[in-house]
Amino acid sequence: MKIIYCHHAERAVDKRKSRSQEDDITDNGFKDAQLVAELLAGQKIDAIYTSNFYRCRKTAQIINSQIGAPIYEEERFNEVGSVEEGEDWKGCLTRNIEALNNIMLKYNDDATILCVTGGVNLSAFVCWNLGLKPTNEMPFMGATNIAPIMFYESTPTRYREVKFVREGNAMKYRKSKEYNVLEPTFGEMKTLLKLELKECANKMQLFTNRYRREEYLTKLGDVERALDMGEIESKKYLGNRLALEIMQLIKDISLSENIDFDKVRTTTALELNEEECIRNFTTYTERLFYIDTNLHDTLMLIYSTLVSYINYNDLIYDDLEKMCIISETEEGSYYKGKLVYKLYVTPNKK
Repeated sequence: MKIIYCHHAERAVDKRKSRSQEDDITDNGFKDAQLVAELLAGQKIDAIYTSNFYRCRKTAQIINSQIGAPIYEEERFNEVGSVEEGEDWKGCLTRNIEALNNIMLKYNDDATILCVTGGVNLSAFVCWNLGLKPTNEMPFMGATNIAPIMFYESTPTRYREVKFVREGNAMKYRKSKEYNVLEPTFGEMKTLLKLELKECANKMQLFTNRYRREEYLTKLGDVERALDMGEIESKKYLGNRLALEIMQLIKDISLSENIDFDKVRTTTALELNEEECIRNFTTYTERLFYIDTNLHDTLMLIYSTLVSYINYNDLIYDDLEKMCIISETEEGSYYKGKLVYKLYVTPNKK
C-alpha cells in the first residue's frame, strides 16, 4: 500500500483575526492545488482522507477535481491540541498513526491513499512508515505547502539495529535462529536515509552550543577526551564526525536513487556563515521528501552547503572525502547492485 501525505495549500491569514480551523486558502494556494491535481492525475488513488480543517478539506476537493476518489474526513489528522485539550506531541503522533493503521485495514495491498493534513502531521507519517514508537522527542519534520510525499507500507518486522556497512567500520554478521538479515523495502530504505540526513541538520544546530556539545559527547562516551581537547578542538572533532556522516548519507541516497555520486560531489562552496549553512541544509534536506523534487539538483545543493560548513569550521575536505568509502564487495546486503546497508531485524511476534 502507498500513502501520499499532502500538506494543505497556502493558508489565507487575516492579521486582524486569530488563526482558526476555518481559515481559507489563498488564490496562490488554489492555483498550487490545481497543479498538484495535475501531478497526481496519473496516479490510481483509491480514497482521500482529510483533516476536517476547512483549508485541508478545500485543498482535497481541488485535488480531487482530476482524481474522482471518495473523500472522507478524519479528525485524527487535525493539528496538535485541536482534538483533545492539553494534548502533547506524543499524543498527536499516536492518534495520527492509529488513523493510518485503521485506514490500512480497509484497503488492499495495491491501494494508494491520499491524506491531506497540516505540517505538524508529517512527523507522524514518518513514525508510521518506519515503525517508530511516538515520543515527545520525535523531531518536527517541516513541510512545504501542498507538497506531496510518498510513503510505502512498512514490512512486518521490528528494527533491532541499523548498521551502515562501509569499509573501515563494516560489521560482520551471522545468521542464527533468533536473528535474520533482511533487506528493507524500497520505500523504507529511502525514507530512512532521508530521515538520517534530517537528523544531521538537527545535530548541526546542536553543535553550535557548547553545553549541548558536552551533552552529546557524554552520550558518545568521549566527554573526557573532548574536555582535554578544549572547546575549539572539541567542536572540530564533532564537526568532522558530522561532516563525514552527511557526506556518506549523500552518497547512500545517490546510490538508492540511481544518481551518479560523482555528478553530485562538488568542491564549490558558497560564502556562508554557520547560521546560513544550518538554514540552507535544513531547507534542502526537507526538499528531498517531496515527490516532485529534482533530487540530483537538491543533493548538489546539500553537498555544496556541506563544503561551505567544512570551510567555515576549518575542517579538511580532502581527508573527509578519503574516508567516505562504501564497500561494494561483501555478500548479502545489496540494493540494485550496490551495497548500501544491512538491517538486523526480528519478525514481530503475533
